[in-house]
Order: sequence, then structure tokens, then C-alpha cells
Amino acid sequence: MKYNLSDICDYVRGKVDVASLIYENYISTENMISNKGGITSASSLPSVAQTQSFQVGDILVSNIRPYFKKIWFAEFNGGCSNDVLVLRAKDGISKKFLYYVLTDDTFFNYSMLTSKGTKMPRGDKAAIMKYEVPGFTYKEQEKIAKILEAFDKKIQLNSNINDNLLEQALTLYKKYFPYNVDDEFPNGWRIGTVGEIIEIHDSKRIPLSSAERMKMTRKIYPYYGAASLMDYVDDFIFNGKYLLLGEDGTVVDSSGYPILQYVCGKFWVNNHTHILTGKLGFNVESLYMLFKQTPVKSIVTGAVQPKISQTNLRSIRVVIPPKKLLKDYNCLVDPLFSLFRLNKEENKSLATLRDTLLPKLMSGEIDVSSVKI
Repeated sequence: MKYNLSDICDYVRGKVDVASLIYENYISTENMISNKGGITSASSLPSVAQTQSFQVGDILVSNIRPYFKKIWFAEFNGGCSNDVLVLRAKDGISKKFLYYVLTDDTFFNYSMLTSKGTKMPRGDKAAIMKYEVPGFTYKEQEKIAKILEAFDKKIQLNSNINDNLLEQALTLYKKYFPYNVDDEFPNGWRIGTVGEIIEIHDSKRIPLSSAERMKMTRKIYPYYGAASLMDYVDDFIFNGKYLLLGEDGTVVDSSGYPILQYVCGKFWVNNHTHILTGKLGFNVESLYMLFKQTPVKSIVTGAVQPKISQTNLRSIRVVIPPKKLLKDYNCLVDPLFSLFRLNKEENKSLATLRDTLLPKLMSGEIDVSSVKI
């Protein structure tokens, strides 16, 4: 038996005072992570007096460009922008089951097919509520949710371990390189610029041969960048270890530090992103640590569309340590980053397996009636 989404959940329309919110409990499309990656801290709060509210157990879905697949199961109370849909399970419906109904790629595809607008597609709220969902008993809903949740818990555990690994690497970096540009430092150290220690890679250097080939490969490799996934012409593929830093859009966090991504393997990226590697003894890992403690808000330009230009990025003054010390540090943290990369690869495999099982469970192709959990 099939039901409409409206039979199992409602839109939440409550309000909350913006004055009561902080960066950590305000959710907008900008701090929701693509491909079902959850959320991060906001870089700003809205300028209005009130905004949409949500509570623990609600499901938040970005309604802008549904193909980005931004969704989050609320773990705390807070507020969100009007571009985020807040859905709440009705009585007798498992909250986690509703979440997995909405994480199914079929839902995002449906949302795109029924969306309005071409350049900035927006989900049609009325059409979304007509999305067909499978009919399961509450017991079956809970079983399905727990099977899928086991994957997400392992992914979250790996993510937590990786956060800890980065904290260890940063602590060691601060111990090895304790000086800033206003300090006095020993011989062998000097003040230089970021331009001396980075290599900026032009994304247009490695294009693929055709848009059609790009469409096919896009399904295999992760995508990084701010522009539409539909803009195939401007997107390019890389292979290796790189540090990504936003060029425009949301480029700094609430404290003025750059928003960074440490990536490895094959990936898609667009030309709205600085693609960096290091030089003069800096590798990608030590460059990452340097930027983690280098405020860049002063070099951001543009009121409507914040931007970090290559010229301004290269001009940042930094303390450049001796190459021998950098080599020692890089050798010390290499095992940490090796484990970090292994955990990321495992998470990709787990997410793929979860997303393969999900539609099979929802369709009833995999029978959960006899599963004991």
C-alpha cells in the first residue's frame, strides 16, 4: 500500500526569536552539507527578528537546488531559514523512518522533477507532500530505520575520530610553530607571504572531453564547489591530495577563518574554488594546519557576494619556518592523516552500501518482517 508524504508528516511553521539563536543552532542552506552530510556551524545569523523554528526529531531539507541532497535529522532545538523545509512525523510514525524516506535518492529526484525555476530550482511544497511513500507498520518502520542507522552511526564514529585526528595534528602544529607575524622568532624563521608557499591549480587545466562524459563520471566521484551541479561546462576533475578554499560565497566561518576542505583521490571541482598544494617544505597537510589558524576575514571583498581573490590570498603575511622543522612535523603527523584518509574511504563505502540498501528496504524487496533487532 502506498501513501502520500502528507499522510505521515506535516510542515512545521513555528517561529523563534533570532536573538535567542547562536551560530551553532541556526541552519540555512549554506551550512547544510551536500550529499546527506548533515550540518556545520553557520557563519552568520539572519537580520530579521524571527525565523522558522525546529525541534529535536524534526527533519530539515534544503529546498534550494534539491540535487545537492542536503538533509539533517535535528539533534537539538533551533531556528532555520525559510529556504529550509522542516518536516515533523505524525503520531504513529517513526521519526527515523521518515528521515530515511526523505534521504532516498528517489525523493530528491522527485523534488527536482516537480521543482520550479531553472537557474535556481526550488522544490514545490505542495507537490512534495504528494510524494508516494511505502506503507509499513510502526514495528517495520523501526526495523528499517535501525538497519540504516547502523551505517550512519559507524560513519559518524569515523567522522568523530577524524575530527580528533585533526585536533591532534593542529595541537602538534601549534607546538612546532608557535610564532605569528607580530612575534620575535629565532634565526632560520622569517616573515613571508602565502603566495610563496602555495601553488594554485587552475581547474581548467584538466577538463574532460564532453559534457556527456562528465555526467556519467559525476556519479562516481565526489563533487566540491558552490555552483550548480548542472553547470557541467565549468566543472573539472582532479586526482591527488589538495586543499580546497572557497573563492566566493561563504568563504569564512563565524570567527573569520577560511572554510577548508582536505580532499584526496579523484574528485570534481568547479572554478569557484581555490585548489591548493604547498611548496617550500609545506605539504597539503601542513598547509591545512597553517590556514586553520590564519584569519582571512580582512582580505574578503564584496558586500553581496563575499570573495577571496587569488591576489588577496597570496598577500597574507605568515611566518615561514625552517624546512627541516616542517619535514619533522610532516613525518610526525603523516600516520594521523593516513588514518584520516582510510576513515574517509570507509565512510564512502558505507554510504554507498546504505544508499544501495535504502530503496530495496523501502520497496519491500528486502523483507524485514523476520529480522530481529
